Amino acid sequence: MIQLLNWFQTNYPDIKKSLLECNHNFDDNETNPYHVEGDCWSHTMMVCKVAQLRGYSIVVQVSALLHDIGKPTVRRVNPQNNHVQFFGHEEVSAQMAEPIVADLVAREILTQDEGDEVIELISLHGEIYKHRDEVEERLKDKPSWLQHLLELSECDDLGRFSLGMRKI
Repeated sequence: MIQLLNWFQTNYPDIKKSLLECNHNFDDNETNPYHVEGDCWSHTMMVCKVAQLRGYSIVVQVSALLHDIGKPTVRRVNPQNNHVQFFGHEEVSAQMAEPIVADLVAREILTQDEGDEVIELISLHGEIYKHRDEVEERLKDKPSWLQHLLELSECDDLGRFSLGMRKI
């Protein structure tokens, strides 16, 4: 995981910087109860650490690293309640991850099939909470992908300071 993180930070410093500058909180008084840790980079590092500690596959580790890279692009503040929202970040993150994953495939860090799975996991990582039955149906012929998605979801949940954990 350390080599992957070093490679990412060296080759994609603009994405790291945007994650560092993208805060889950509106301000110091309006804390996001699902991301008390603050910026998106801190959350990403926490998710990656869980994936490393659990010994999850390279697919889950890469997915953990890239799962929220689209958040800075879609960050919006609801002016009625000052809540920060990231609607659609999963699909944006998956699209942004495509050239990064292609680079990992070209470097033979991932196979093409693993790269395809990473993109799918990133695009589905929010859906497993909202539409689990539909996600399970979509991945019924790919049980290892569903297992990896559940592992990514576990990392995502544990990779944060939260006032309340979501149920999978």
